[in-house]
Amino acid sequence: MASLLLHNARVVLESGIQRGGALVVDGKISEVFADDQVPTGFGAGESIDLGGAYLAPGMIDIHIHGSTGVDVQATDTAGLTKLSKFLLAEGVTGYFATFVPMDRRSYSEAVAAVDSYSDQQSSIQRDKTVDRARVLGIHFEGPFVSERRCGALRPEHFSSYDGDARSLDLFVGGVPRPRRLMTIAPEIDGGIELARELTGRGARVFIGHSQAGLETLDSAFEAGARHITHFPNALDSLHHRKPGAVGWGLLREDVTLDCIADLHHVHPMMLRLIYRAKSADRMALISDAIMPAGLGDGEFSVWGEPIVVRGGRTSLARQPGEDTIAGSVITLRQALKNVVDLGVPIHEAVGMASLVPARAAGIDLEVGSIKEGKRADLIAFDDDVQIKLSVLMGRPTFRD
Repeated sequence: MASLLLHNARVVLESGIQRGGALVVDGKISEVFADDQVPTGFGAGESIDLGGAYLAPGMIDIHIHGSTGVDVQATDTAGLTKLSKFLLAEGVTGYFATFVPMDRRSYSEAVAAVDSYSDQQSSIQRDKTVDRARVLGIHFEGPFVSERRCGALRPEHFSSYDGDARSLDLFVGGVPRPRRLMTIAPEIDGGIELARELTGRGARVFIGHSQAGLETLDSAFEAGARHITHFPNALDSLHHRKPGAVGWGLLREDVTLDCIADLHHVHPMMLRLIYRAKSADRMALISDAIMPAGLGDGEFSVWGEPIVVRGGRTSLARQPGEDTIAGSVITLRQALKNVVDLGVPIHEAVGMASLVPARAAGIDLEVGSIKEGKRADLIAFDDDVQIKLSVLMGRPTFRD
């Protein structure tokens, strides 16, 4: 029975911060304890004194296209390994490789590469410590989205849904494993039927790159779409006579959403407004990071188009005078620090980067919070949100 004792920490729980630690046994959290209740005689396992650092659930990025020179839909095992090691050092213990629309052959090759890597990684992790974040599945950002809200996506690869469920096999197959997320615009032809079919086949349906009206949004909710992608980007702006997905998403308590907190995609005041309206329980953080993340400023080719990074902001210019933001170059750790700096309590901010994304992806019974019985995917960080330790399945895998 392998055990790990993490103590002398500020434990980040769903309800607040507790001085103490956690006992991990056979890869799962066995006990959460206060400073005056440290377990004794826990066996021959390892004991780590965290020196007062925060002990938190590992962060889960449900929307990431790449980082450190790696594009998740145009890479191989070596590239995914490089990306996963980078993410673990940034406190991300699991992520969904996110694909933008492309031709079906490219989709097939990219899906096969990521699924194969995920299968290999799962097999290795059962036997020994792995020093990289886990690929939890694939997030398809499109192709069933609106050309009128394409953002940086390439509309020549967009699709409507013709009602033939076999056309979805490429995306979800039968029982989806690894897990599947898909962002759709419910107003496209066949959009509601699409949401219903995807939900019935085990995928999680998100709303995004959309101009849907309130009635359509309600229908999409009933069909299984309960989350909004990179809110409020790539949606119609809020209007007092046409509230659209922004107004709908802010007011519905049974809808969650995610935001890119790089302070470029969404103004800090707007982030505060969303937080006030939704609360931390229904607001997730994502990176939406693209290949240049971690490489600094410069000019890059991403998805076959030139993208410029200046001062931490991406820019795509398809036409003279155009300046479209094309993904971010932050990590989820940086997004967490940004919202903490905006005044969000640390335990709520951590939940926005772990538990809320896990709920949106349907994996919150396994990970996302420090609770007895959950998988021990954990991180420790200091007051400046610098990662000091990462633990995967109860095994220390990264130490600073």
